[in-house]
Amino acid sequence: MTIDDYNSAVEKHADSVYRFILKNCRNEAIAQDVVQESFEKLWVKLDTVAGEKAKSYIFTTAYHTLVDILRKEKRMTNFDQTNEGLHFHTDQYNDLSEVLEQALKT
Repeated sequence: MTIDDYNSAVEKHADSVYRFILKNCRNEAIAQDVVQESFEKLWVKLDTVAGEKAKSYIFTTAYHTLVDILRKEKRMTNFDQTNEGLHFHTDQYNDLSEVLEQALKT
């Protein structure tokens, strides 16, 4: 694939890839990021992707990128929604006093 083929692919397919991803995720920011990342991956693989396969490569890459992002978001939890009491405790246990008592008794 040449640089002209790449530029042509960006002009022809960027809008349709954006609409495809936006339809699936319903989040404009994520859709923009996915499109950007997909074309970046195409740029890195410029020498290995044939010009006539650019459209399928971009759509496939965009779909897989979206799936990866959604999986990552699903694993992340919002700290505001979690119960803080489950993650830490405020009671301090210090066995230093027990060690000192044992030392003083002997």
